[in-house]
Amino acid sequence: MDRLPRVQKARLHEVADSLLEIYQTLAKMRFIDPGGIQKGPHDMKHLLPLYEELGLDPSIIYLYSILPYVDTALAGNSDFFHGGEFVDFRNHDDVKRGRDPFLVGPYGDDFEAEGGPYIRPWVTPLSQLGNHQSVIIYDAREHRIWIIDQEGWSSTDPALRGVPDGQREGVNANSIEHIPSRPAGHVLRDINRWYLSLIELPGGGDNSGLEWSTRSLDLEALYRTHGWPDNFDGEAFEMAQAREYAAYRAKYFAERPLREVNTYRGWSRPTKRMVRMHREKVNIALTTDEEWTARYDLLKAEKLKKRNEDDLKKAQEVADRMCPGGVCQRTEELPLWEAEMLRDESKGKLESAEAHRNWAEEFKDSDPERARYFRVQHHHKEKKARICRMAYEAAKADAERLCPGKSFASATGIKSLGQQDTKTRVQFHRDAVISIERDIQELREWAAQLPEEAMNARERVERDIQVQERALKDMRHMQKTAERWLEKQGNTE
Repeated sequence: MDRLPRVQKARLHEVADSLLEIYQTLAKMRFIDPGGIQKGPHDMKHLLPLYEELGLDPSIIYLYSILPYVDTALAGNSDFFHGGEFVDFRNHDDVKRGRDPFLVGPYGDDFEAEGGPYIRPWVTPLSQLGNHQSVIIYDAREHRIWIIDQEGWSSTDPALRGVPDGQREGVNANSIEHIPSRPAGHVLRDINRWYLSLIELPGGGDNSGLEWSTRSLDLEALYRTHGWPDNFDGEAFEMAQAREYAAYRAKYFAERPLREVNTYRGWSRPTKRMVRMHREKVNIALTTDEEWTARYDLLKAEKLKKRNEDDLKKAQEVADRMCPGGVCQRTEELPLWEAEMLRDESKGKLESAEAHRNWAEEFKDSDPERARYFRVQHHHKEKKARICRMAYEAAKADAERLCPGKSFASATGIKSLGQQDTKTRVQFHRDAVISIERDIQELREWAAQLPEEAMNARERVERDIQVQERALKDMRHMQKTAERWLEKQGNTE
């Protein structure tokens, strides 16, 4: 590696330095904790046997030693660019996965063969695959970068939008050589510039949560409002993000009655179709067993249809009461919704932070590595709890100013947006126990009328009774657990 040409080393350092700038920008954007960014160089001696086994080019081995890495546990987020994730080549599994970053499963070692490998020894990913989407691929010989979508097998580099693929040469459909690429320095500087100009935004992957999704929040407006990039107030941004996300969640909660009505309406046609289908099967049955098996299927379909009709009626009554005219939140009461959601979130985040602190203390001697994990999680959760508490205090002040004399419960008729209280859970389990007991009794009574020839139908009923009996046992256990909690702790959320 020391014998690498000076020009090539300079190129590799350009890649490492440019990635570091991107990571530092993401930290400034409050997407990752800066404490999770770990600069090179790194001691990679323990991985040299693996590098040799995989046949990595010296340029890639050197690059791995100088790249900055994001420790996702410390950083608090693992999502990176275009739905990908941060990669860490200090990790054995990430190094191996780097030879097949798109999970293609190539055959053999002939790059020209059909279904062969596609990541040359001097090529490496600079991100790893998330839930599909894109991976950044770097060619150290050509000093070029591709940004390739796993499913489309095409470039998602915004600067190459509209540029057609080249002509694939050879029979290896896994090859990426025909996909457009650009000089590595240009691509990495552009990624950083896109973040700075908000053309690209952090998050959007499966791990960063809806508070980082542009489908939930107007992140671009939040950044601009709080001075991005030159006069950015990161803490104010995080508070505003917490408040806007709470308002989004409160709206989703408020609209639940309408969603439930739509769900049950959606089931109406299929349940009616199932009843008709099984009724026809009863009519065309050729044997006694076929007839009673079809009758049993019809019985279950009719019960499902009746239950759906009852649930729809109840859901419609709730929707008419909670969302008259399809309006679930009155504009003048929105501050109360936001404050209540933040009150509940703040409480939950604080409890979670305390739990992780206690677990870290519990395992500090018996399992130091596990204790370290809990300490890291406590750090993140405590920070989020602090931001959420500040957001709650601000939202509460706004609610008191804009809705004088009103509380969330008095304005909406809803006690809380938090979890069900213990009394409600106890009653839910009691009602469920009664319902399951009734279902079991009805099945037994129905089975009693079966003729001896209906062997398959009898087996079906007995099997379903066993399933219901297991469900009854579980529900009784949950009921007793809730009742014990109520007795010892009182009525809590």
